[in-house]
Amino acid sequence: MNSTTDKRLIRFLVNDDFINSVLNPNLIIKELWEDYSNSHPQDVPLLNEARQILLGETRLEVLSKEDSLNLEYSILKKCGLPN
Repeated sequence: MNSTTDKRLIRFLVNDDFINSVLNPNLIIKELWEDYSNSHPQDVPLLNEARQILLGETRLEVLSKEDSLNLEYSILKKCGLPN
């Protein structure tokens, strides 16, 4: 996976609507992401990978240290926690 793909994946992992669609789905958010998937079929593999990560399933590739720190920072910032 390249850096551009990693950045796109991270964008889903820090998106509140996407997180809710995986961890706390409701009909509206489910339909929103179904529409997104239908409109952006090239992103479906990334959406599936992001779902697996959020659900704690194994990821085959490891983020770089920089990407890992960026993801951690984004998550902490979204949660309102100090970094």
